[in-house]
Amino acid sequence: MPGYAIVLASGKLERLQAVANIASVAGASDIPIEVFATMDGLEAFDVETIESGDFEMGAVAEAMMASEKGTMPLFYESMGQAKEIGPVSMYACELSMDLLDKEMDDYADLFDDVLGVSGFLTMAEDKQVMFV
Repeated sequence: MPGYAIVLASGKLERLQAVANIASVAGASDIPIEVFATMDGLEAFDVETIESGDFEMGAVAEAMMASEKGTMPLFYESMGQAKEIGPVSMYACELSMDLLDKEMDDYADLFDDVLGVSGFLTMAEDKQVMFV
């Protein structure tokens, strides 16, 4: 199976959680996933953002964070687990990093490499692409 390529451009917690959930299930099912984090989707993985927990949230994320029914791993934890159990790769957008003058050390240690859009499209050419 060629798998899926996900362009993660949103920094909204619900969308980050959804991508991490998709990657986790796909990884556990041995389905290849390539995640290209760009724009605000990349910035959500900034170490300072993760440490502060200052995520853009809608009603579902606010309910998730306030829930007393148990804790759900946050997107960066789920992505780390997904990468451990299956064929899940993550790439940081070179343009976003250049615009913000950032390096890989500024982000959670989840990324396999830095790619430009053309590099990601080449990698994703045989996959179904989803934009989140």
